[in-house]
Amino acid sequence: MKNDDGVAPVVAGLLILAVIVTIMSVYFNTYVPSLKEEAEIEHLSNVEKEFLSFSSDLENAVWQKSDGRLSRNFELGGGDIFLSSLKSGGILEVEEDSDLFGVINTTGTLYNSSLAKFSYSSLSNFWQEQGYSWQYGYVNLTTGYGKTTPLQFADMNEVLDDIKNSSGLFSSLFDMEYRYEPVFQKNESGYYTGTNYLNCSEVNFFVTGFNKGEKSYASGNGVAMLSLETAVNSVHFNETAINFTVYDDVSSGADITLWKNINSKLNLLKNENFNNVKVSCYSNPDEDIGKILGIQFNNPVKVNIKQIQLTISAY
Repeated sequence: MKNDDGVAPVVAGLLILAVIVTIMSVYFNTYVPSLKEEAEIEHLSNVEKEFLSFSSDLENAVWQKSDGRLSRNFELGGGDIFLSSLKSGGILEVEEDSDLFGVINTTGTLYNSSLAKFSYSSLSNFWQEQGYSWQYGYVNLTTGYGKTTPLQFADMNEVLDDIKNSSGLFSSLFDMEYRYEPVFQKNESGYYTGTNYLNCSEVNFFVTGFNKGEKSYASGNGVAMLSLETAVNSVHFNETAINFTVYDDVSSGADITLWKNINSKLNLLKNENFNNVKVSCYSNPDEDIGKILGIQFNNPVKVNIKQIQLTISAY
């Protein structure tokens, strides 16, 4: 005789399994792609936030001109969700960029300021192939079609205006301070006749530049780090002449900003009318951009050059 008592539980189990498979199929084919896109958007938003914060860190380091170290961490890949842990990947890279300007003494020793850049590009993205780059002091959004859009400005015209702004990043890469002393003259009887003139006794130059670190590349989908290390190195010597050169391969108008900034600082020195100093600078920089800038001393004067090196690393 046949016994059908076990049929119903088996059929019920199969029906439950079919419902589970149907639900999982709908979840993976309908909801998972949209959830992974949402997770990827959140991941890229975090990368953008860290790039903007690190850009602000660089500006602060330029202004402070002191030793220090800081870092920013973020994930190279994203898009992982519940029941789908597959993540996208990314590449973080630091590269050397343009030479900016140099300070040269009579022995030909060059104290140089240069620029670096860094970028993030996504791999196997679950949303749109986009990345971020920092160059010339601002952050760009980059796309897989080779298009770039500045994040902090409406368009490139505003970017160029900021680069040319006297209060921007490039106007802070060079600075100068000086000290002076009064010169007292004596008459034929050996009595002091008063202060006849002032002499410049010491000049301090601050030269700030960006360098690529030894570790400059990271890839994968784990946690990556952008780090900044600031080192201040000082050299001292007695000198009779200092010249300045601004490299014309610097794009985006940064060379004009640098030249005008150095020229304006030299004008301040010239207006002091020190008896022992001759300054080559210009009162109308818009007409004289690119001409030679320099300082000559009648007698050797103490010169201090402080090089502030901002080293950017990725690992």
